[in-house]
Amino acid sequence: MKHLIVKSLAVLGLLAVLASCYSLIESAVEGAVAAETEETISESAGDSDQESEGSAETGDVGDHNIVGAWVNPEYNDEGRSARVVYSLNSDGTYTYLAFDHVDGSGAVYEGTVKYLKTWIDEEGRSYGQCIVTLNNGMSWETLDRIGADGSTLEVQSGVRKINPKGARYSIYYRP
Repeated sequence: MKHLIVKSLAVLGLLAVLASCYSLIESAVEGAVAAETEETISESAGDSDQESEGSAETGDVGDHNIVGAWVNPEYNDEGRSARVVYSLNSDGTYTYLAFDHVDGSGAVYEGTVKYLKTWIDEEGRSYGQCIVTLNNGMSWETLDRIGADGSTLEVQSGVRKINPKGARYSIYYRP
């Protein structure tokens, strides 16, 4: 019986060490992604002319018309927001509301979006590089893209280019 208890404790100790290692690796990866995103923002500010004409810096989002509601019914009860709403504040930031369901029910996440840079590509799509800060203090960097016809919004955090097959990708439509 003693050997079984000792072996069980050894296994639990090993699991605790592995969990700690996993946590350290996860933190390192998140830190690398944040550093890479920050580096990208710095690089992008210098080469905005190469990406497109009509780029705009903080405060002037030009043709980046994100104001209003965006929905994706497929996200209802899927662990990500099915409805997001942006409204312009007097200081140039945006109020951000995200709802679990298209009808506005479920949990509501509220925060502020501050654009660092916006630009329009050669296909007429509007891009925005921003920082989203929720009222609970959680914050992340995001790249978003509005289709040339203004009917779709694609959002992805921690990336240089939007990849619909990549992690943290969401797509929304005007209701």
